[in-house]
Amino acid sequence: MQNFYDRLGEILRDKLDSDEDPFTEWEPHTGNIRRAGNAHERTPPPKQKPRRIAVPKELIKDFRVLGLPPGVPLEECKAAWKRLLLENHPDRRAQTPSEQKRSAQITSHITDSYKRILRWYETGKVL
Repeated sequence: MQNFYDRLGEILRDKLDSDEDPFTEWEPHTGNIRRAGNAHERTPPPKQKPRRIAVPKELIKDFRVLGLPPGVPLEECKAAWKRLLLENHPDRRAQTPSEQKRSAQITSHITDSYKRILRWYETGKVL
């Protein structure tokens, strides 16, 4: 905080003798400040949400399988695909043969949806 008051004092000292407003030239940085110990740092600007793009009607169902709104970036699709595979993988979830078969079907469905979305992002064509 000492730096702030030093700067304010310099501005006032230089400008009070004139008729001009002393604060017209002074522009402090805007934004939040975080404190860690004795250090003060500006916080980075907030992350912007990625834009969604228009998606063919055939792929809307595939985005729903991944639990995502249609048109999110491919990176989010890949992260959702991996998360769903970890949750539903037959080796992690199932204990009986029927549960393993059901988990294998679910993971196959998730992977097929992701592959259709991936192909559309890479080529612009829908299977």
